[in-house]
Amino acid sequence: MRCAPARRAALVPAAGLVLALAPPAAADGPVAPVRVAVTGGAFTGSVGIVRTAARSLYGGFRCAADGVRPTPLTALADADRRYHLGVRAHWDEAAGDFVVTEIRGDAADGDKKWNAYVNEKKITTGPCGTAVKDHDKVRWTLEAATS
Repeated sequence: MRCAPARRAALVPAAGLVLALAPPAAADGPVAPVRVAVTGGAFTGSVGIVRTAARSLYGGFRCAADGVRPTPLTALADADRRYHLGVRAHWDEAAGDFVVTEIRGDAADGDKKWNAYVNEKKITTGPCGTAVKDHDKVRWTLEAATS
């Protein structure tokens, strides 16, 4: 008995899935899918999974851990590109890294600042000095500034 030829499944991705899987803008190194969340301000929640890679960001400064790997800030920038989070950041010459000043209208000031966590551990280097890898959880939290 002859078997009927197998039917090919038609792949029809949802628009959101296509965006989530699209490579980040101007990626120039390894690409990592990571989950991004924002907490501590009026907007709190899991943003979703984004694919992120090292590259130049706000003002043209390069953001890459070890020169090539994606970071918590590249993940936030890719989440902003996809979900329109209204991220504002600037290069701090003294720190030699970026400082995030606003996400979704929640601004850092003298009393509070945006801190990044990777897999629930607060980063100890700047947001471009910490590498992220596949399936990491990146959380940006607005919390009391410490002296």
